[in-house]
Amino acid sequence: MNLSKLNKKFILQHGQSDCGPACLASIIQFHGGNRSLDEIRRVTGTSQKGTKLLGLYQGARQLGFDVIGLEAEGITNLSELDQPAILHVTLENRLLHYIVFYGFVDDKMIIGDPRKGISLWSPEQLREVWLSKSLLKLVPNQDFKKVRKRRWRFPQLVAWIKEDINILMTSLFLGVLIAIFSLATSIFIQKLIDVILPTKEVMKLLVGIVLFGFILLAKAALNFVRSTFLITQSRDFNNRMIGYFFKSLLCLPKPFFDSKKIGEMIARMNDARRIQLVVSNLAGNIIIEGLVAMASLAGVFFYSWQVGILVFSLLPIYIVILRNLNKPIITAQKDVMIKHALNEGNYIDVISGISEIKATATTELFHGATSLIYRIFQDSIFKLGKIQIKFNLRTELAGVLLMLAVMSFSAYLVIADHLMLGVMMAVLSLSSSIGPSLAKLAAFNIQFQEAKVAFKRMEEFTMVEKEMNDGEPANSIVPMEIKNLSFNFPGSLPLLKDISLKIEQGRITMLLGESGVGKSTILQLIQRFYEPVSGQIQANGKKINTIQLDSYRKQIAVVSQEIKIFNNYLLFNIALSEDPKILEHVPIWCQENGFDQFFSKFPQGYMTLLGEEGANISGGQRQLVGLARALFRKPDILLIDEGTSAMDRRTENFILEMLLSFKEEMAILLVTHRIKTASIADHIYILENGTVVSQGTPESLMLFDNFYSESYRELLSS
Repeated sequence: MNLSKLNKKFILQHGQSDCGPACLASIIQFHGGNRSLDEIRRVTGTSQKGTKLLGLYQGARQLGFDVIGLEAEGITNLSELDQPAILHVTLENRLLHYIVFYGFVDDKMIIGDPRKGISLWSPEQLREVWLSKSLLKLVPNQDFKKVRKRRWRFPQLVAWIKEDINILMTSLFLGVLIAIFSLATSIFIQKLIDVILPTKEVMKLLVGIVLFGFILLAKAALNFVRSTFLITQSRDFNNRMIGYFFKSLLCLPKPFFDSKKIGEMIARMNDARRIQLVVSNLAGNIIIEGLVAMASLAGVFFYSWQVGILVFSLLPIYIVILRNLNKPIITAQKDVMIKHALNEGNYIDVISGISEIKATATTELFHGATSLIYRIFQDSIFKLGKIQIKFNLRTELAGVLLMLAVMSFSAYLVIADHLMLGVMMAVLSLSSSIGPSLAKLAAFNIQFQEAKVAFKRMEEFTMVEKEMNDGEPANSIVPMEIKNLSFNFPGSLPLLKDISLKIEQGRITMLLGESGVGKSTILQLIQRFYEPVSGQIQANGKKINTIQLDSYRKQIAVVSQEIKIFNNYLLFNIALSEDPKILEHVPIWCQENGFDQFFSKFPQGYMTLLGEEGANISGGQRQLVGLARALFRKPDILLIDEGTSAMDRRTENFILEMLLSFKEEMAILLVTHRIKTASIADHIYILENGTVVSQGTPESLMLFDNFYSESYRELLSS
């Protein structure tokens, strides 16, 4: 096998948990397909903790492979494989990892490591890490899709740039004028030495200096105008690009966010500046540097064709330097991006959990872990910096070599009377600008490669299947009926099996059962965050996936155990709107429905700033805000998942009485462990082992042994 070709098709992981999807993506590329890492993360059930072997098995089958899970007796068994396989290895005796085995080359094995790329491993190297001897053999079947046409890549970028084409072309024109004025220095030096000074005419000298001064002032003014244009373009371009990507991000399905750390997504969005730097540099500097290099070389040839040939013969040195260090720099840049995302995610994770850290007195533990992650991030920056320093040193040495060669040869020509002194000074001036221009062009290529990586990481947001908003608007979604529904998360065993239940206006329906039986998952399926594996959910007689998504969700309100509180005023957190008319109606609605007795006690009433994640209020108050937010929307269906768990007894009684009064206006589905809460239900479904084992009214369920009756008796006896 050609290692170079394999390396081009091999996909490196973008984050710590991406090794499994990266291996599967690489095998898809090997067979002529093309799937994004985020799409593979979704079908394999990759979480922030990584990917299970079962998830890779199920995901590969879904993507068109016949998959066989094997356990080898030893490394010699790998010689029996005729297709690439995924091996499950253990790094540093504790970190689970996946690699791709491609085949043998003599006594070595071709291994693709998502952290580093393609390399040759000895049997001893593999034996040290392949402790489980587990592998997945993947063979494409008739469902495997060859290269899928990408929706877009650079056309979208070109479209954004087109909106700035006038300002960019103006900046380019000004840059060309600046480059021309820069060459005037060399011409003035030559004329000064060879023409003006020999005549000893003071007037000519003064006129020349005045003209030269005017050129320098004009150059400074043009540079100021061009810089103003470029920062304007930079602002507008960034606004368009981030707006597009962030909207694409918000339109992605919920499973995408389940598998991503917030810090990683923020890091990717911040990478947008790398793309903008390339656009700005291309229009503002790089084209100009190229023109300066070509014009300077032409000027050298104009003054002396012999020196011109010498300069031209030395230029390939820069190409050699770029070729040797380009790949190491790109690899190091990718590593920096990955480590940056990991570091950002860790900061957010630790700071958001500060209460738990302080309560458990584990400050030193988390400080040590954070310091280690940051140190690894800084080490990756240090490694990149060392390579860039090496690159800069080599380009500077090439520039020194160029200048010494030109100086020596042109001095010889002056001594031999083949060149005038002024011409020599002009040639030296022109040659001195060629080296730095070429170094900047070489550095720009590296920056361009870095921007491509950043663009590709951000583009993956747009390649994930967005939530479909097609369908007919619905005026009402009640009654709702779940029929023979089964579901499992990718990479997991079945969670729900053959569930059937009904939610109707005029009654409170309850889901009751132990933790982990799938009650909250049913609520997420109702919200269309996930698709059932089998069965269906009908709303007012229609399958919910035939209803326009926005129209459907606007008629559902949800109160979860952990209420999302935005860092804004109480008024906004209830209305989730900035419409003055809606905001004015909130206090009136709260007074009419009894919430005002609680909210009027807030320090500044409805204008109380609740803080990040509701830091300024209690857990019970957060649930009150969440319930007010849900009821204020006047939904068809109200879903409550342990929505009173943090409330005191008085507040909970108020909420239960309110729900009884609202049930005639909407269908209510509650998930709870609390028997007192369950007692207000009109109909209860009891879940065990992912299926409905009993159902009925509270009174009918008390007639035989079940989760409700047993829990009720325990409550009475206690």
